[in-house]
Amino acid sequence: MKTNKISDAAFIEKFNDGLSHRELAAHFCVSLTTIQVYVKRLKLPKRETVDKIDEERLTKLWQKGYSCSMIGREFHVCGTTISRIARKMGLKERKLKKSAKKVSDTVVCSKPASVVPIPTEKKDIVNRFIIPPTLKQLEKQKQQAEIAKAEREYKIYKRDCGFTALKEEIDKFGN
Repeated sequence: MKTNKISDAAFIEKFNDGLSHRELAAHFCVSLTTIQVYVKRLKLPKRETVDKIDEERLTKLWQKGYSCSMIGREFHVCGTTISRIARKMGLKERKLKKSAKKVSDTVVCSKPASVVPIPTEKKDIVNRFIIPPTLKQLEKQKQQAEIAKAEREYKIYKRDCGFTALKEEIDKFGN
């Protein structure tokens, strides 16, 4: 049986301080799944994302016609969460427009898709995770480095051999 890494009292205290699941996971050095298990086991209330999202900004982006996924990227949540929040806020439900263009069998897209930037006020937020390489990837990198080193050494060897052969020919003709 596994032992708890985190005391329930410490977890509840940090949870009530308002730390997000990611912040709790970083604080206690455990995974997000472990945090979710603790929240469920301790029967703590679910956090509402609606409270953290600027409703005015969401409404403006919604009315400008941005997709749920684009708005979600702006607020660092998924598009489904945005559609659920929009429904709770009573925003007008939108239907996807059907494209008038027919899809050809040979040409899928004549132009690359354009990226529409979403205006943002918070520029300093960076929400990226660094995923460490797997053992297989590390071994492949090591093998590639060894191959590159062997190729460099062979190239140097060939150059040196050519230089030595040239020197020997010069010596023969010189004597």
